[in-house]
Amino acid sequence: MTSKDSLLSTRTMLWLSLLTPICLTLAFPPFYLWPLALVALAPLSICALRGKIGWRWWTWYYLIGYVYFAVNLYWLIIVTLPGYIVLCFYLALVFPLFVFMVRIFVGELKIPAIIAVPVAWTVLEYLRGTLFTGFPWFSLGVALAPATLLLQSADLFGMYGLTFLAGISAGALADSLGTGRVRRWISPVAAVIVFLAAGTYGFYRLSQPLNPHGPKIAVIQRYIPQNLKNSPDTAQEKAMVNTYLAMSRQAAKQHADLIAWPETSVPGFLNSAWLSQSPDEFSRAGRHLLEADHLFVLQLARFAMHHKVNLLVGSSGIHFTAAGKTRKMQNIAVLFTPTAGELPRYYAKRHLVPFGEYVPFKKSCPALHRFLLGLTPFGPNDDYSLTPGTRWSRFTLVAGKHAWRFGVPICYEDVMSHPARMFARQHHGKKGVAFLMSISNDGWYDSRPELQQHLQSDQVRAVENRVPIARTVNGGYCGFVNSDGEIIKLVKTNGHSAFVRGIAVARLPLDSRITLFSRVGNIFTQWMVILTVLAVVLGTARRIYLHGFAPSREKKSRAASASDQPDI
Repeated sequence: MTSKDSLLSTRTMLWLSLLTPICLTLAFPPFYLWPLALVALAPLSICALRGKIGWRWWTWYYLIGYVYFAVNLYWLIIVTLPGYIVLCFYLALVFPLFVFMVRIFVGELKIPAIIAVPVAWTVLEYLRGTLFTGFPWFSLGVALAPATLLLQSADLFGMYGLTFLAGISAGALADSLGTGRVRRWISPVAAVIVFLAAGTYGFYRLSQPLNPHGPKIAVIQRYIPQNLKNSPDTAQEKAMVNTYLAMSRQAAKQHADLIAWPETSVPGFLNSAWLSQSPDEFSRAGRHLLEADHLFVLQLARFAMHHKVNLLVGSSGIHFTAAGKTRKMQNIAVLFTPTAGELPRYYAKRHLVPFGEYVPFKKSCPALHRFLLGLTPFGPNDDYSLTPGTRWSRFTLVAGKHAWRFGVPICYEDVMSHPARMFARQHHGKKGVAFLMSISNDGWYDSRPELQQHLQSDQVRAVENRVPIARTVNGGYCGFVNSDGEIIKLVKTNGHSAFVRGIAVARLPLDSRITLFSRVGNIFTQWMVILTVLAVVLGTARRIYLHGFAPSREKKSRAASASDQPDI
């Protein structure tokens, strides 16, 4: 890959490789140093191109990857320490795989780093965000949420397009420090042109006006730790609902069209299949639960009717077999309208969180399923797995002469690009929804950075599909994001938005623009994955053919071909 004389020293490699996880960490909240996202991959890329290699270095790259994720995902420890450890072991593979891919692309296929670096990291991010339903947290593109001009490009290629953009600058920097004279000049110039184009496009998008006459929405924020939400105390459950109702009465005085509560804010089951059951079919405990849920429904329906407001709450759903056994449980969002005599409509969450809402391999590998259950917060004897919904159900918000369709991403559905796109994709030639109402329960975590990072994901989702987002979260940072990804308003109490109680009311500006990303999704990234797999196979085969497997042969080949090196 490079001549022996130009190899980096061990000390230089150690310090350079550490710079990448440090820059990545500082690029995200709570530090918000987003410009570092544009150079974060450069140090590790330089190590890949000009560094020594061997099993010790592969181990080192894996170790710094593990430390990076372990430090930044610390908020998972309070939920499940074993699951946190295993997850970090899995995610850490990204770092050595990235080094391997860059070496293959540049060293064997002669691809410049300005292309190799963004392709390698984007592909790995996409796979990490897709396999096993995905864990896209700390996507490099999301770190660019505060960079409003660059953020606008998300409506073309989505979150992974922003990641690719950040990788271009890092690859150009790696090329500029390489040994090839041509690439040392061409790559930086090409990167400048790309960023000028992205900035110009962002300026153009931001200059387009929004429709200020959208719905008036109120979000309710009251932090309830998960240990209190899990309490079986019926009196405490009623007190929690009554508190939300009291806060909603204050919001109703501001003439909101829709009042929204967080995910699972109402205990029990509120789906129509459960509520229509006859009490005579259940035992005493079942009848008591059904009666309690009917009471909740009555309270919520009366509130919506009395205040002439739409009320959206998070709850659970349950379904039974013909024999009376539990068939499935679901995480649902329920809409109460001012119209009397209707059972509430609901959307059942489709994209479940692995280990949080289901444990995989139940049917395909029962032994592994039982092992994984032991890593969850509930232990090996409690399979709490939920059943995903089957439709991207949209609600209709009616206020006077106006009607708006909206979707409700639940929990981490707004961290993934797919659910928001499915809500927003075209319906009869028009946008599928006018806005998104994101509801979440982040009460599992006692972490302000987790809340801030979750908010940044909504900023990217809003731009990807040009839909404003209202968000209500048990934890904090409830508020509103417009379709340009700008935060309009947040709940603030004594200057704080996390772990406080409050109400925020705002009128959402609407956006009629239909984006390229809404039309085609991640198709460009998916093709990139396919081409990358082919390139890695081809490059690896070429490397084995020329150098064999033995390190000694590779060293001899390096020395013999020092005068015929790739232009890096």
